[in-house]
Amino acid sequence: MDHAFTGTYSRLFMRCLLRKLHIRSVHQRVELDPSAARTLESVQYRRHPGVIQPKMIRLPERLTERIAQVLKEKNIHDLEQQVKYLTNYLNSRKRPTENTELRAAAQYYTRQLSSEDYNNLDSDEQKKLEQKVKNKLKKNLYHWRPISYDESMSTVYLASRMAPNYAATYRVLHEIKKRIPDYQPSTILDFGSGLGSSVWAADSLFPDSVKEYYCVDVSQAMNNLSRSLLMKPGSTSDEDQNLTIPGVYQRFFLPVSPKVNYDVTISNYSLLEIPSHEERMRLIEILWNKTSDFLILIENGSLEGYFMLMEIRNLLLSKSQAEGEETVDPAAVGHVFSPCPHDVICPRLTRQYARPCNFYQSYEPIRVPGATTKVKGTERFSYLVMRKGQRKQGEPSWPRVIEPVLQRSRHVICRLCNQDGNLKEVIITKAKHEKDLYKTAWYTRWGDLLPIKGDLGDPSNRPDGTKNTEGTEENKTPVEELGC
Repeated sequence: MDHAFTGTYSRLFMRCLLRKLHIRSVHQRVELDPSAARTLESVQYRRHPGVIQPKMIRLPERLTERIAQVLKEKNIHDLEQQVKYLTNYLNSRKRPTENTELRAAAQYYTRQLSSEDYNNLDSDEQKKLEQKVKNKLKKNLYHWRPISYDESMSTVYLASRMAPNYAATYRVLHEIKKRIPDYQPSTILDFGSGLGSSVWAADSLFPDSVKEYYCVDVSQAMNNLSRSLLMKPGSTSDEDQNLTIPGVYQRFFLPVSPKVNYDVTISNYSLLEIPSHEERMRLIEILWNKTSDFLILIENGSLEGYFMLMEIRNLLLSKSQAEGEETVDPAAVGHVFSPCPHDVICPRLTRQYARPCNFYQSYEPIRVPGATTKVKGTERFSYLVMRKGQRKQGEPSWPRVIEPVLQRSRHVICRLCNQDGNLKEVIITKAKHEKDLYKTAWYTRWGDLLPIKGDLGDPSNRPDGTKNTEGTEENKTPVEELGC
């Protein structure tokens, strides 16, 4: 085949693809941030200051040994199949259906199934119609049920979720440590602590600074198993001096006193267990008030988990902006630390389509006795890190890479979420950009920050001249439509 024809065909294909993605694609005049350029004088390109994503994450060796011992002692029948079932169930889990949604759905199906007014029907016809409506609701609405974690279920959860939960939490805490090297939290509140993955992740990154872990979980079986994982080899009691990580306190309820605050509050993979939107928002306000610095929320990377985090993000930002303007309570004012480099509405909440903003982290799975274990697992998650205080002026706010970086011949394509709240696409070529910038982009991965500055182009128009409304005010999904 003629090379010229092949090149033309490839360019046409890429142009059509970019039009479908609704992302502005031009050769922007960008350059490497000066602070990043200075750092590259002493480090390799693959370790540039925007690199956030760790490679393979492994559980601490002492934890791995303890888990293997626990799984051997428990000897759960058909553990491999139970692990697969629980994993699939949790990945497909959704928020509980609200009463308002249930009533609206019932009214819709009532009108759909009957042409006459409900009040004009006799009693027998009303009963038949009610039964038909109930059948429709059962078939089409999600039936949320709380999960009861007894001793057996907690052990299955250990084999299924300990490694990915640890990996996602480690990844988020690692970003805080990378971006703020001298940050040393001394107290951590972990809501929905489960098996203590947040405790182990924080201890791996801040081993000498954290003095107190306040862990809240309603399951006694989970607390017992979490405590046993912390025990030193040969210990007969779970007193503090016999724990691998000291200062871990487990409770069933959040601290009551409003004066008790923590440097970091965390909730990972717990918010979908809250039975209603109202209770979930009330809990978030409590966790936000309990932190003096960071609030970290991690959920499944599905559309459901993403929407829930956007509800929370909108709540905290609206609360912060209102109180910031009135200067009523400066302690409640905050901004998005990560993953967003901005505080405006997420540009992916559009009417055309809604895609979750999620990220991936590879990890080493737990070896289940008698099962064929994968060499590498991949956890898909969404997260939100809020920080107290106003966003500092002049602080570098590099765009976030929100999709896999496309490495092509002599050029790199990066899809970014920019600090102005718009989605941008940057094409960095070997010929038109400096070497340091090209190499930096080449070694950037999904979830990293791209340390650039310059004109990323006007996102309001597509290359073909048509209007692109993605990320603009008239095309953003109203908060009410998301249940915020």
